[in-house]
Amino acid sequence: MSNHNDSILELAQQIQTNTNTISEYLQQNSLPPLSLAADASPFFPGTGPTNVDKCPRLTEDILNARTQVREACATLLQLVSGPADANWDFLGGHYMSACMQYIYHYRLAEGVPVTGDISYKDLATKTGTLEGQCSRVLRFTMTKNMFRESRAGYVAHTALSVTLLQPDFLDILGYVTEESFIGAPRLVEATEKYPGSQDKNTTPWNLGHNTDLPMFEYFEGHPARLQRFMGAMRSLASGESYNIGHLVDAFSWNSLGDGLVVDVGGSFGHCCFEIAAVAPELRFIVQDLEKVVTQARQERANDRHIDRVDFQTHNFFTPQPVKNADVYLLRFICHDYSDKYAAQILSNITPAMGPNSRIVIVDAIMPEVGVLSKFDENRTR
Repeated sequence: MSNHNDSILELAQQIQTNTNTISEYLQQNSLPPLSLAADASPFFPGTGPTNVDKCPRLTEDILNARTQVREACATLLQLVSGPADANWDFLGGHYMSACMQYIYHYRLAEGVPVTGDISYKDLATKTGTLEGQCSRVLRFTMTKNMFRESRAGYVAHTALSVTLLQPDFLDILGYVTEESFIGAPRLVEATEKYPGSQDKNTTPWNLGHNTDLPMFEYFEGHPARLQRFMGAMRSLASGESYNIGHLVDAFSWNSLGDGLVVDVGGSFGHCCFEIAAVAPELRFIVQDLEKVVTQARQERANDRHIDRVDFQTHNFFTPQPVKNADVYLLRFICHDYSDKYAAQILSNITPAMGPNSRIVIVDAIMPEVGVLSKFDENRTR
């Protein structure tokens, strides 16, 4: 891994060595060269959902090479920029977020043809925006390869902007720019207004959205935003880091026989349906809030394995109603809450457990500083 003492030549050598490793891997597996063209794959080969990305899963040496290239490139950029100039990448980050919010709100990506291009004037008319403002926003994002100007006055897609046409990824963009982004500037205000608070409704998000309700309770009264959040979670689950395959492979589900798995806060039951495919005798109960359960029952009604998957309305801040299950699964639940509430969630499960019950927690654990690469640590934090 690179560090702040590496010279620019050492970093360049690291980049060359590791890009050679990646290039050779692509050639050996008859994979196309990496590209930002609009028709390129949205995933680095072998990192996308297996139902879409049929490339072989990445080996450890290729994963490590990718990480080293990313980190060395970032450090090299800072060095050749100089500290003062490099700081502008941080100071101006909110401009990109604001532009992406504009793109999401006015659905600009959907207005650009997948092949070919469209004039700024026609795109503005099509999306109900102002031509001058629309062009300025898009030209700013083009500096990050989001869209491109195909000819004077015309805009076309790149591989980055085409991903915004995928409904679930569009939901991620909406969640980030219209939920998280709104609360982010209120961090200092929330810290001073609620010093040391662990409560669910004393967050920057609450100040940004002017509500005393915790976020998930607020979503209950705003179905469109709840739907967007669930779409965002589906998209995350299909990515490399959040792939449900890790959960399927990490536990001996078949050893439970015809036992019962309770997926606490399990949304649409994505995990249970994946596990059901490899554990043909297991039974499942997916628990979530009422509106989520109602929609999940409708959308999952014809799914394979539905005969072994039940949906149940349950708030995990109340006592667990299902007794003696073999596994109580908490996947990416605890990290959404402070220690105070994470402990409450677990405390509501333990009285329901039998002598052979287990709680299986799948979540992000923050390692000590320096264990991960800076790139991976930044993503994790």
